[in-house]
Amino acid sequence: MVVVSSTFAVPAEGVLFQTPSTKLLVNDLELGTATLYITENNVIWGGGVNATGGAAPTISLLYPNISLHAIQREPIPALYMVLNYELRLPELTQQAGGDAQQNEQDDDEDFDADDHPITQLRFIPQNESDLNTMYSAMSEGQALHPDPADEVDDDDPYMDGEEFDDGDEEFEDAEESAAPDAAERLAALRLQHNGADCEDAEAGEE
Repeated sequence: MVVVSSTFAVPAEGVLFQTPSTKLLVNDLELGTATLYITENNVIWGGGVNATGGAAPTISLLYPNISLHAIQREPIPALYMVLNYELRLPELTQQAGGDAQQNEQDDDEDFDADDHPITQLRFIPQNESDLNTMYSAMSEGQALHPDPADEVDDDDPYMDGEEFDDGDEEFEDAEESAAPDAAERLAALRLQHNGADCEDAEAGEE
């Protein structure tokens, strides 16, 4: 579940890591700057301002909705996530402006019943040095919420910390959930970002 709210409360317990002044990009559109809390039960971004200076919404993510998390170094250092959920926010629709209608038309033309909606998130900390700690906290949180449908495939090329370099974009320390097509999604996303130059990636299914 992904919860978007206009109210915010600081998590009372189970906080693994928190970092203030964290900028959030949703599908490459800036939502605002707020405090990121990585807890044992969820990931919360809230208590901040949006890109226009108003109050930013609070976003709460449950771990089963996070298909992948990784450290991205280029074009800007960030904690990168892929959600198996299409996150739609009024603030982003307004930012997109006149392109929104054209994008909807394109989506209709390219619609495939086998496609699953996803959302790309980039959490950009004030201090790049926080990225490794953010990643470790995410890994710890997701380990507390294993998917009961997980099945380990010894022949899976994305297991055991091997490098995952399929396209021009690479991610460091990538971890994927057990979503059946998570690897294919990431590969497709990378191919869409031709020209990006990220550091080596290590991928593994949780």
